Amino acid sequence: MMKNKQLDICFRLFIVVLSSTMYSLSIIWFLEPARLISIGLTGLGQILNRVFENINIEIPIGVFVLICNIPICIFGIKTVSLRFVIFTMISVLVQSFWLLGWDWLKVDFGISPDDKLFLALIGGLLGGCATGLALKFGTSTGGIDIIAQAFALRKNMSIGIFSTIINIILAVIAGGLLEHAWNITLYTFIFIIVSNLVVDKIHTAYNYVRIDIISDIPDEVAHNLVVGINRGCTIMDARGGYTNTPKSDVFMIISSYELHHAQEIIQETDPKAFMMVSPIKRIFGKFFRRTII
Repeated sequence: MMKNKQLDICFRLFIVVLSSTMYSLSIIWFLEPARLISIGLTGLGQILNRVFENINIEIPIGVFVLICNIPICIFGIKTVSLRFVIFTMISVLVQSFWLLGWDWLKVDFGISPDDKLFLALIGGLLGGCATGLALKFGTSTGGIDIIAQAFALRKNMSIGIFSTIINIILAVIAGGLLEHAWNITLYTFIFIIVSNLVVDKIHTAYNYVRIDIISDIPDEVAHNLVVGINRGCTIMDARGGYTNTPKSDVFMIISSYELHHAQEIIQETDPKAFMMVSPIKRIFGKFFRRTII
C-alpha cells in the first residue's frame, strides 16, 4: 500500500514537470513571438513583463509568474487541499525556471511573428494538452485554479465561467490597453478557445461523471469509496450476460477531479473490478461541491 502511494506521488510529480514544461514551451515558442497572452497568472506575468519593458527594465516573465503565484498558493492552503497546492507550487517553480528567458530554449520554426493565427492555434494545442494532462491526474499548471475553486465555492459560480472572465480581462488589458493592438486580443481569444477545446477532449475539468464498478466484493468497494471520497453510492444487483453469474454494480456520482482518486481506491480494493465512466450533464438534489482533492 505504501509503495503504491509512493509510486503514485512520483508519477504525479513527473506529470507536473512534463505538463509545466509543455505549457512553458507553448509560451516561449508560439505566444511570445506573436506577442500573444497566455491564460491565468502566467498571462498576468507576461503583462507585467511588458509593463516594465515600456520603462526599459528587463525582468523575465518567470520572475513575475513566481511572485504572482506565491500569495495565491498560501491562500489556497486554507481553501483547497494541501496536496493540490503543493503540486501547483511545484508546477509554478518549473514554469518560472523555464520562463527566465533562456535563449537556448528558443527554436526557429520558420514561422513569421506576423502569422498570429497559426501561432495562436499551435500554441493553444500545446498549451491545452499541457493543462488537460495536468488536470487529468489531479494537478494543475497555475494558481488561477485555486482562485477559481475558492470563488466558486463561496459565490456558487461556475469555475469555467470565472476562469473565462479572468482570461478575457487579461487579453483586453494586454492587447487593447497595453499594446494598443486589438488584433492581439482577438488572436488571444482564439488561443483561449483552442486551449479550452483541447482540455475538454483530454479532461472535462470541473464537471461531473458517473462511475459504475462491476465487482464481486461490492460492499468493500462501496465502503472504501464512501470513506475515501466522502460521497454516497448505490449498490444494484446485476447478472453476467455471458457467464450468467450474479454480480453487483456500485455506482457513484463524482466530480472529474475525484476520478483519479476513485480509480486508485477501486484498484487497491478489487484489482479485478470492471469500471465504467459516463459524463453527467446536470445534477439535481443534494450533491455538494468540494475543493480539489
